[in-house]
Amino acid sequence: MKFEATLHKLSNGVTVILDPMDVATDEVCICFRTGSGDEEPNEYGITHFCEHMFCKGTPRFPTSRSGKDYIANNGGNVNAVTSLDYLRFVGRIVSENLWILLDFLADRIQNSLFDADTIENERGVILDELRRSLSKNGVKQTIFVEKNLYNIEVPNGEMTLGNSENIKSFSRQDLLDFAARRMSGKNCLICVSGKIESKDELLNKLEERFNFLPTHNVEKKRHWQYTARTAHNLMPELKNDVIEILFPCLWPATIEYKYQDICVSKFEHLLREKMFDVLRSENGLVYGCGFSNRGDILSPVCGPYTETAPENVARVVGLIAKTAHDVYVSGVDADFLTKDKNLNKLSRANFLESNAERCRRNVWDWGYFNIAHDFYRDCELADSVTPGDVMKYTRGIYDGPMSIITHGPKFDGDLQQIWKDNFK
Repeated sequence: MKFEATLHKLSNGVTVILDPMDVATDEVCICFRTGSGDEEPNEYGITHFCEHMFCKGTPRFPTSRSGKDYIANNGGNVNAVTSLDYLRFVGRIVSENLWILLDFLADRIQNSLFDADTIENERGVILDELRRSLSKNGVKQTIFVEKNLYNIEVPNGEMTLGNSENIKSFSRQDLLDFAARRMSGKNCLICVSGKIESKDELLNKLEERFNFLPTHNVEKKRHWQYTARTAHNLMPELKNDVIEILFPCLWPATIEYKYQDICVSKFEHLLREKMFDVLRSENGLVYGCGFSNRGDILSPVCGPYTETAPENVARVVGLIAKTAHDVYVSGVDADFLTKDKNLNKLSRANFLESNAERCRRNVWDWGYFNIAHDFYRDCELADSVTPGDVMKYTRGIYDGPMSIITHGPKFDGDLQQIWKDNFK
């Protein structure tokens, strides 16, 4: 199966990525490059609240159920998602009904009622969603990391959902004004991955149907500043301690540094294997291990991640440090890169055969690099990686301003000092 995604522009600035595939379905994402990370503290939660209201009825489909039933009866489903970076309207449908899905999503974006009574009802729904979210351990950990590494705090809440005070305060006009201000053709992407009979015909239809979007500029607001820190999030309800050892990236998150990122990822692949061998197979201290990514694309940090019993935390951190240093010294050899390259054949085939994954990756690359995903270029870059370049671009990362964030029961040990004593 080929990858031939093409990027286009509508007259009002909307970006369109068309990704034809030899399949019987279409994956659609209409994405606005604005999210909870662009909100001011008194706005935390407003993008998410707007997302809910865009799904609660238009004159054509007055209720959420009537809209969902209409799409279901045409062989599809729809959803919407708010994240730090995006407000997305997504759907999947059998290919002969692609235009039905696109027209339906356009109707939601253009004609949603934001009915006053429905807003009050949904306010209660979102408050319940917030309560549920704040009870999840993963959310508690993310809140702790954001506060300690980026000085971002949402009292009694979290960024995407906001807090109860904000949720209770938003008026209908607040929601309408915010959506009008943050949603424009110039920060909008329409991506279609799947069966496309005629690109020209589809582009013409999109031009006609989405010309309602305004053309004002929408600036990104986020300015996160990373501060290295060692901190423990006391969560006695957990049985294990989660360990995150984080280092900031050394270069900007731009397409020009893609090769360097790929080289570092090869080092991480090898270190993950070695950590698994040492921590699990040889010492029986953990079930699994991997790499954690924190922050966002503008201020990324990454590093080893695992969890273990409180009495093993100090030993595990010491073994990770020693293993990381051993790989640092010995480097990545050609045999490992060959194995990694062969394994990539499977992941590449999975990618080419999944319109959901292809759509997601196109959205990602547009969101951060303003391009359609260049699958073959990425393959060429990955296949050209040399052992020397892996170590060249990894050097310095593990010498940088390190954070060690732990979550769970109390434990003993100066983890920064343990790392220093063993990373040598």
